[in-house]
Amino acid sequence: MSDEPGYDAFISYSRALDGTLAPELHRGVQRFAKPWYRQRALRVFLDDASLSANPGLWTSIEAALGRSRWLVLLASPEAAASTWVNREVDWWLAHRSAQQVLVVLTSGEYSSSVPPSLRVALGQEPRWVDLRWLRSAGQVDPSNPRLREAVADIASAVRGVPKDDLVGEHIRQHRRTVRLARGAVAALVLLTVGVLIAAFLAVGQRDSARAQARTASARGLASAAVAALRTDLSLAQALAAEAYRVEANGQTRAALFQALTASPQLDRYVSVGAWSSLAASADGEVVVAGTEDGRVVRLDLAGGRSEQRLGDRPVRSVAISADGGVVAAASAGSGLRWDVAGGVRTFDLPDGDPDVLAAVSPSGRFSAVYSTTATATDDSGASAGTRIVHDGQTDRVLTRADTTFPLLFLRMTDDDTLLEVSYDNWVRRAPATLDVKSATPANVMPGNGVTPGLSADGAHLGYSWENGTELWHTTATAPAHNAPQRRVPPGRASPSSVGVSNDGARTAVADTGTIFVYDMTGPDPGERLRLEGNSATPFVEFLGDNDHLVSAARDQLVLWDLTANTRIGSTLPVQVPLVCTACPAASVAVSNGKTAITAGAELTVDTRALTVDPPDAFGPAVWRGDHLYVVTTPDGIGETWEVRDGMRRLARWQGQVSATDVLAMGVSADERRVVTVNELGDVQVLEGADLAAARTIPLGRRLDQDGWRPSPHLAAVSPDASSAVVVTPTSVELVDAVSGARRSLPGGGASSVTFTGDSLLVQRSDSIEVWDLAGSVRRHSFRTDPSYLPGIAAGSTFVTQMRRDRVMVVFAVTGEQVGEIRLAPQVSRYGRIGMAFDGDQRVLTAVSETDLRSWDLSAENWVRAACTSAGRDLTAEEWQRYVGSAPPDLTCG
Repeated sequence: MSDEPGYDAFISYSRALDGTLAPELHRGVQRFAKPWYRQRALRVFLDDASLSANPGLWTSIEAALGRSRWLVLLASPEAAASTWVNREVDWWLAHRSAQQVLVVLTSGEYSSSVPPSLRVALGQEPRWVDLRWLRSAGQVDPSNPRLREAVADIASAVRGVPKDDLVGEHIRQHRRTVRLARGAVAALVLLTVGVLIAAFLAVGQRDSARAQARTASARGLASAAVAALRTDLSLAQALAAEAYRVEANGQTRAALFQALTASPQLDRYVSVGAWSSLAASADGEVVVAGTEDGRVVRLDLAGGRSEQRLGDRPVRSVAISADGGVVAAASAGSGLRWDVAGGVRTFDLPDGDPDVLAAVSPSGRFSAVYSTTATATDDSGASAGTRIVHDGQTDRVLTRADTTFPLLFLRMTDDDTLLEVSYDNWVRRAPATLDVKSATPANVMPGNGVTPGLSADGAHLGYSWENGTELWHTTATAPAHNAPQRRVPPGRASPSSVGVSNDGARTAVADTGTIFVYDMTGPDPGERLRLEGNSATPFVEFLGDNDHLVSAARDQLVLWDLTANTRIGSTLPVQVPLVCTACPAASVAVSNGKTAITAGAELTVDTRALTVDPPDAFGPAVWRGDHLYVVTTPDGIGETWEVRDGMRRLARWQGQVSATDVLAMGVSADERRVVTVNELGDVQVLEGADLAAARTIPLGRRLDQDGWRPSPHLAAVSPDASSAVVVTPTSVELVDAVSGARRSLPGGGASSVTFTGDSLLVQRSDSIEVWDLAGSVRRHSFRTDPSYLPGIAAGSTFVTQMRRDRVMVVFAVTGEQVGEIRLAPQVSRYGRIGMAFDGDQRVLTAVSETDLRSWDLSAENWVRAACTSAGRDLTAEEWQRYVGSAPPDLTCG
């Protein structure tokens, strides 16, 4: 046995691809959450020589593998093709467990980046760390918050410590080190400088220490928020809001944005306590919960809460009428009918019967409770059961005890039908008599691994298992063991709850913490959405219609809106015109709540639409107060409209040169100058009270290339219409619209230009430059992801870039990438997104044939939205866990 110390982990990687990343991960994992007095927290092996140049090193590599507890594989197509990586993996699989392998994907897809032998050993695709976003060596920076999150993921797995705890320990150790360092500096200053200077410096040190502590606290909260996004989105939003309140910086801003854009169909969380059963009203307005301590809680989702006590035992079943006015509940030994407007009735059930159910008719007239024992009384599997039905109209109570197959569901589909669903049959009884009206043989579900669900109206029974999600109509007269009404693969391995819409068009299957929403009908049935953000989902049900869900997580209800795709934006009642596949994006103009969108031959002003006859087409539009300026091509005819209660044309004007396309237009504040730029490279200036004086400043360089129409982002006019900027094939030209002077900006060609209130922005292939309006001083520049398409929009605080159906938000002051906004999918319209800022912190996005979207980019509003959606405050215990100091006021908002 070797006396050499062992390794906690061995990093296997392709030097050709990950030669920069691997050493940074090596340093980060070794030092993550280390005590100040230790050199490292973990001992990680990383080779420091090229094995391909010296194969004799295999002996030392094999020895290091033999002394390592974990194998960390930096997976990529290059690694999968590497002889040495495969040799290390094969050695590990021969001598160690595949369960001690952590895959970190740095490039490509999982199936092509992991050696085949390891994929076989791991079975189904395991959870892995995704580092494919690291597109350049410049991003491999220890200060990069996303890289620190990846380091935390790896260190957590290797150390066997939950990530949240490890992140908290990392922050505490950092704070302790900072305190020790400050103490040493303070002592040296006291000895060197003296009492007076030391006192002076102490004030600065105190402020610095407070600033460092504040920064450390904010970073710890932000890191914890990002770590909790997939397992506890409620907590993640509360953590992110508190992190930004502690200190507004790039990391906290990005964490807050990520928390608000994760699972965009999430509406909000509602705290209910330790629930044991749930039901929702058909109108989607009320949810009722039974609790572990015997309470029945009625939640009006528009506001308001009331409750009744059924006893001290857990309330195992609740039901509610269509309008939420009548509630039924059952626990072992007790039943309840709660008429919100008329009082409460309780009923005794056989004491000790563990299986209980409750039902209410949609009108609320009838309520029912049911109980049965788990022990069969005959060979058929039937057992003793008790049903109690209360007629709220006559106050009559009907009780019947007989043998019954244990029920899965109890529903009152109307005032004439009590539906009992078991594994063996579906029985319909008359509530007024409890006589059997009809019975259908069932036995439709496989014996194992099946989770059933019944629609709120009892019409559709669904279940999910490993082979698929199947749906049955409970009113069918044919034996239910025939083929199901509908079936949609694939299935879920371990479903915990199934919800079925009343019309059977959709099912929702909860598996672990994810809700899979399936369309069961239509031309393309199958999975439509995945709702994430919780570690477990033991309950899911449709809330009133096919587009709203209620689920449960821990001690909270979770409300989902399947039609939504944001918590930071809203849909405006403006339809974006159709944009042809090969055409530029729609042009958007906005001012004081008024919008104008031009696309081809159509102009939409708020909710009104105007058209011209092809081949005429609208160019861009510009607002000046209540006046809208718009130009049409190819004749170059412009019009000025007054838009107040309606639309009234004020004037028509025309430039000197006809153009196929007008790319940009601007209007001066006094409305006596209009400047346009066309695809010929002409800057046209119209001046005077009636805009009759026209002149042209030609550049002599066409902007269209290879027969394609030029995009509007190749030109822009300053807000005061004093200058224009034009991107030619080889340069960026700045033109003075008053004097006619022009100058070329340094740097050659560009892909996009735009103006803000006091700056000119130039988008290059991998950066955005910020210039003064005169184009004489480059104030600063920041790097951007080159995968984003040409085209930017800007306010004074944020810049947005587009990529297919996503928009990247960049903080203009520092250039930090805040996060992505997901837009409605665009079929065959690659990159056709119109963007415009409404003020400094709100951006509009126009996607062809969808409603116009408005996105709130105010971080202060994000905090309020996160708190509303989280439905909770941080607790003092959570603050202590992640920060380690005395908590401040933790009221969210």
